[in-house]
Order: sequence, then structure tokens, then C-alpha cells
Amino acid sequence: MKAKKILAAVTALSLTTVVFASCGDSADSSSSTAAVTTTTTTAATTTTAATTTTAAAESAADSAATDSSAGSTKGSDSDYTPVKTFKGYDAFLMFGDGEWLWGNWEGQGEPDATQAFGVDADITGDGEYTVSITNASIAYDDPDEGINPQIALDGDYAVGAQGCVVMCVDIIGLLNGEKLKGTGDPKTDKETPGKYNADDLKVEVKSIKADGQEVAFDKAKIKYGNIEDNNNCYRIEIYNDYGDTAKDSPIDKDNLAFEDSLEITFSIEGLSE
Repeated sequence: MKAKKILAAVTALSLTTVVFASCGDSADSSSSTAAVTTTTTTAATTTTAATTTTAAAESAADSAATDSSAGSTKGSDSDYTPVKTFKGYDAFLMFGDGEWLWGNWEGQGEPDATQAFGVDADITGDGEYTVSITNASIAYDDPDEGINPQIALDGDYAVGAQGCVVMCVDIIGLLNGEKLKGTGDPKTDKETPGKYNADDLKVEVKSIKADGQEVAFDKAKIKYGNIEDNNNCYRIEIYNDYGDTAKDSPIDKDNLAFEDSLEITFSIEGLSE
């Protein structure tokens, strides 16, 4: 539209030149008046086109600024609200980077948790679920838990994660462990047996994403089940410096890096709820 207006202005100027050239010295006052009128109209048209162009440029700049703000990857506290009650089982992403930062070691549903800074999943039945940690969650100043002791802050944001010492998913309260026989609620007391045998469940990691980008992994090397002796959690062990995956890692843990988020999506089958 702007190009058409400018073209119209140029065309009008050309026509004005033709009028003056055709009339020459024999042009009467009415012809001169017509030419002046035409020139004035052309100038007005040109001014309008310039004004339109300036307004459009300002609008584009405003839009770009808005888009830039909206596209910012790092969130603030307002972007994260912990969910601490679960209808089913609390699944969380246990993680520490190569410097033991970005630490998330407990589920949001655990009583008296002081190291829970993730975006947990509520496992209510068979299906596909995603657990994650984000810059907003890991740097969240929890009214009950306080600020995460295992982060390095740059202003309000956590410095990006580099490498990995632990990357697991724990599902709390799920397994009827043979060694631990607590009498509490298995969903909040890891020593109390749940109702499922690990071998009766089919669990599979579907994707790992760092800042929204797929992270390559060897699914055959991931460990599943009641891996630890001190709880009845179902664990997906993707990497653990102190586990079997340290010897043969499913991921390139040294080159793992992200600034805003790490998320793991998995499926589970065999639950009766």
C-alpha cells in the first residue's frame, strides 16, 4: 500500500512536468492555476505517504520490542507456582549439573521438603507425562523452603547449567519394596511400600529436551525400577555419577548445556487408577 502511494506521487509529479512542457509561454492564467493546483495536490500526497511510512516504521519498532520481550527465554518468579498436592503420585526430575548446581533433589509433594524446585507431574494413571526444571523454578524463592542453595545467580536468574552429575526421574509412593516396611502414606513416606511391582510396569523415556531442543540418548542404556535400597520410589536413571549409568551413559553428559529448561517426557503403563 505504501509503495502504491509513493508511486502515485511520482506519477503525479511526472504529469505536472508534462503540463508545463505542453503549455509553454502560451499558457493562460487558468492553465497556470491548474498546474499549481496539481503540484499542491502532489505535495500533499507525498507528505501523506511519508507520514504513513513513518507511522508504519514506528509501529514495526513497537511490535519488534514487544516480540523481543515475549520471546525472552528466562522466566521470573511470577512464571512459576509450585504445586504441592497430588491426586496420584508425585514424579519429579532429580538433577544436578557438572558443578552440582541447578540442584533439585526432592519432590514437591514430600513433607518438609527443602530441596524441591521442579515442575513435577501428577501420575494419576497410564499415560505420558513430563517433568522439568526451569530457570524460574530453580531460582524460585520459596516462602517455606527459601532460595535454592544450589544455584549461581545472575541478578534474578540462575546461571545456565553445564554438564550433569545426576539426571533421574523418581515417582514417589509407587513400589511395594521388599526391604522397607514403613507404615505411613507411601505417597509422602518413601519407606512405606506402595502397591506395584516394578516388573509389572512398562515405563519408557520418550524425549529429553534442553531449552526445547532434543537431547540425543541411547534408550537401551537407561535403567528402570526400584534402584535404591533406601526408598520405594520407581526410578528412571538416565545418568548418575554413583549408579550403573556412570559406567555406560545413555547421554553425552559432559556436553549437556541449557539456560532455561530441562524436561523429560516418559510413558507409563500398568497402573490400575
